[in-house]
This record gives sequence, structure tokens and C-alpha cells, in this order.
Amino acid sequence: MRVSRLLFCAVTMAIVAGPWPALRAQEMNPSPRPTIAIPEPLLVTMQAVPGYGPAPMLVGFLVNVVDPSGAEVVAYKWNFGDGHSATTNPTLTYNTYANAGSYVATVTVTTADGRSATGFAGVIVKAPAGTPMQ
Repeated sequence: MRVSRLLFCAVTMAIVAGPWPALRAQEMNPSPRPTIAIPEPLLVTMQAVPGYGPAPMLVGFLVNVVDPSGAEVVAYKWNFGDGHSATTNPTLTYNTYANAGSYVATVTVTTADGRSATGFAGVIVKAPAGTPMQ
């Protein structure tokens, strides 16, 4: 009788105690979660100089790139809105607009770590002086 009473007490304690303390320990100490580092975005602004004038009009572009991480700019891709494009450095980039019209010029800047951003500038080319309106 003594053995069965001891066995009964041991089984009862195991059932009452159960796995709950182990579950509570997991709740109190959850496994670490992975963190994701999101790089800060680039900011690209540009200005057409001059932005308005008669055709044919030679336009240069001032580009400002702000990169909080300081990554090196490795590429520039230009679209002048008139069918012309280029991949030159901004200090060497000009476009001649031959025809009257409104254009949107863009430059996409890419950094060494693979991030990119695009800047926009409007250009308005009017007909040369003495040209009849259509």
C-alpha cells in the first residue's frame, strides 16, 4: 500500500505541475526577432538653366544629390524629354532643344550600394522670334 500511495502522489504532482512553468519561461524570454535595416532614401533635385526661352535653346542642368549614408554616386542616366538621353556626369551634361514645346527632363542617380532616385525639371521652349503661331 505504501508503494502505491507514493506512486499516486508522484503521478498527481506531475499532472498538477504539468508543462506550464516551461511555457511561462518561454513567454517571459521570447526568442529574439530578426531586425531589418532599411537604408535611408536618396534625394535628387535638379534645375534646368535656363528653363525657358526660344528655340533652339541650349540648357544645362544643376543636380543636387543628398545621401544620408554618404555612398558614392556611380551612375547618372538622363532623359531630356525630347528623345535625347545621356549617361554623363552633371558637370558635362547639356541638351539643345530644337523645337518649341514643354519638356520634362529627368536624371536617375545610382549609388555604389545599388540605391537609386530620380530628379525632374521642366523646360519650356518657345518658338523663335518672328515665327508665326500655328
